[in-house]
Amino acid sequence: MLLSARDGSLPGASWAWKKLLRFGVFFLVVIGFIVMLWPSAEPIKLPLTTVSNITISPDVACELDYDLLGRLEVLKLAQYTRREIIIDMTEEPVPYTRRLEEPLLGLKKGTEGAADGCSVSAPVALTVPKPPKMPVASHIDFGVATSVERLNDSLDAFAHWAGYTKTRIFALIETDRSENGVRDVKAKAENMGVDLFITESDDDYLHRYFALIPLLEANARETTRWGCVIDDDTFFLSMASLVEALGQYDHTQSMYIGGISESIPQIANFGMIGFGGAGVFLSRPLMKEITNVYDECSAMDFTGDRRIAICVYRYTKTRLTVDHRLRQLDLMDDASGFFESGREPPLTVHHWKSWFHADMPKLSVIAELCGDTCLLRQWHFGDGWILTNGFSVIKYHYDPNEDDIAMEQTWAPHNGANDESYLHELGPLRRKDEDKKSFQLMDAVIEENGSVTQWYVLRDAKKGDEILELSWRKR
Repeated sequence: MLLSARDGSLPGASWAWKKLLRFGVFFLVVIGFIVMLWPSAEPIKLPLTTVSNITISPDVACELDYDLLGRLEVLKLAQYTRREIIIDMTEEPVPYTRRLEEPLLGLKKGTEGAADGCSVSAPVALTVPKPPKMPVASHIDFGVATSVERLNDSLDAFAHWAGYTKTRIFALIETDRSENGVRDVKAKAENMGVDLFITESDDDYLHRYFALIPLLEANARETTRWGCVIDDDTFFLSMASLVEALGQYDHTQSMYIGGISESIPQIANFGMIGFGGAGVFLSRPLMKEITNVYDECSAMDFTGDRRIAICVYRYTKTRLTVDHRLRQLDLMDDASGFFESGREPPLTVHHWKSWFHADMPKLSVIAELCGDTCLLRQWHFGDGWILTNGFSVIKYHYDPNEDDIAMEQTWAPHNGANDESYLHELGPLRRKDEDKKSFQLMDAVIEENGSVTQWYVLRDAKKGDEILELSWRKR
């Protein structure tokens, strides 16, 4: 039966269109509610893989060495990138900091037909200066007061700068109660090319420290020009650089050479002295002068490096010559700003395994390939990543000015220090970049073919750690 209007007439065309329009609106409203209320579909995520208690992201597309991940203390791995670096050596001077257009990490990983999905296909070529020949340092003797255990732990670091250089290290240790401690340490030192002499004493550390001076004087050779008192965590980056630096001073005169603290409060507490961790250098004439008044100076209330300074000031005309390349590094917690500053490297560093952490023996492994002049050398890549060789690979959250020479103040103030407390040694300074991305060196090895592999790790407890493996070889 046909529909009719209330008056009995047939409905017109306009009425039919209105009916159709109402139905269309109702349909769209219903569809809208369905779209809004229907549960959204999550993107499909590949499951994480757990092997040997290490969680591996599906983004990691290459075979892994799980023993290596254990050494690097990686429990959750988000990314793994390998990059090969080819070294070109030149006789020409090379700026310590260089800028490159080429990116470090911004290239596609993997090569066509290759199974390794973690490697950046194209190697990067870097130019470094040809390292100097192995220095002869028979005119320098070093003295250290320590224990046989700490001496054993320090040999890896000592070997970098003292090994096969003909320098001598005299260790004045507390009496060793173990059966083979001294013998084992001597054997280890000999295998590393370190000329080590050990004397045992029942004196406490502070008396043994000052007693190093007459010990060095008594054992001086005809060739001896300098005696140096160090701590067992004093690290010399380059013996060649040290020999060159000492050559600028007159060893025939009474000379007292050292570095002061980077912190004004430390200087206020201990005075204007050569801080022992930076290395205290005494010329042969000054060692004789101090030995002649050893009993008087030993009776002082002052101890350690301060006793050396007061003895020199009270009984000789010699005064401290400050060499700003000798670094005490009184920097607490995080000294990365110092190492990443891009400035010329220091002669010494200290406190690297106590006040802050920087594994100097691992940092120096790269020197086996390209010499001491490679250490801490810096390259700024086109994608913003900065490689400080042997220490870190970082990216600031902003683009630093190319002319900015300020050092990032990453360390925590200590003993009442403020920002101005460090300017005399480290300025200019800039504020810490809290959003800086940082891969820190965690391991480095010399491979059988003579190349060097470094592993840098960016820690992220939530997302997982990222590993950057750099493989260095000569062209």
